Amino acid sequence: MQQIVIFFLGLIGLWLGAELVIRGALGLARKFGLSENFIGLIVLALGTGLPEIMVSVTGAIEHGKGVDTAGIVVGNIIGSNMSNMVFVLGSVGILGGSMVMKKQEVWRQGLAVVAATLLFLVFASDGLISRTEGWAFLVTYLFYFIIVSRSQAKTPVKKRKHKQPPWKLALILLAGIILLGEASNRVIESGIEIAASLGVSQLVVGAVLVGVGTSLPELVVSVKAAMQGAKDLSVSNLVGSNIINILLALGLAAVISGLPIERHVAQFDLPFLLFTMIVVALFSLSRGKLERKESWLLLGLYGVYVSLKLLGW
Repeated sequence: MQQIVIFFLGLIGLWLGAELVIRGALGLARKFGLSENFIGLIVLALGTGLPEIMVSVTGAIEHGKGVDTAGIVVGNIIGSNMSNMVFVLGSVGILGGSMVMKKQEVWRQGLAVVAATLLFLVFASDGLISRTEGWAFLVTYLFYFIIVSRSQAKTPVKKRKHKQPPWKLALILLAGIILLGEASNRVIESGIEIAASLGVSQLVVGAVLVGVGTSLPELVVSVKAAMQGAKDLSVSNLVGSNIINILLALGLAAVISGLPIERHVAQFDLPFLLFTMIVVALFSLSRGKLERKESWLLLGLYGVYVSLKLLGW
């Protein structure tokens, strides 16, 4: 019981830490005149993706010390990405109405997230994501960052006034990062204990509990953005978070300590994840928007995945 309380307190800490990071990063980004697309794909995505990054890095450090945390690290990435692009995007589509998107952006962002997921599947197929493959993830993210940055340079935006000075925004950002670091330690440690006490695999804990918990910042930010009419920001935040989860969070974890991958993850979880990414891209490309009925289908797809995981798949 105590470990469950610590686990959920850790998730709350991750959420609060991400809120502080988002507030500080978004304030600084707008003060320096960054575009909405860049803010969503890079700035907000990094902020909302920090829980996954911190859980992955903390888990990899513990794995390097001989503690078996690979299941939680990998499960967290898979569960978070499933949650982002199926549960969160579906919820945003239902609450915010039809999500109209620019076809050029859908092509670019859809291809990027499908390619990152496919790379994850290819690297995991031999049962190990090695340090070399971790570096490949990080280099790929660097190229992605450069491409998005060049796109930002082509669409300059006026700087916005912010009531808080830059030093205060930087302090808020720093406080959020510190809170995320402490909370991620609690989530990893208690997650291992819960998996052992319930007799379930770490992957199930990572994919269902940790994955959903660490995607709460994306849910809050994307729903807020969609309901305020900033649907480009909402979608780009989710896409950017998924790319960061794989290329940056998983890449860092693999570089720190190569991650063993269970066979059924490569045979079921990752193909299912890739399938959902393709479905989302096709839905978005069909008419340049994601309609409510398609959002309901996405939520149904997420329900199927969670049910299968709880049944032991």
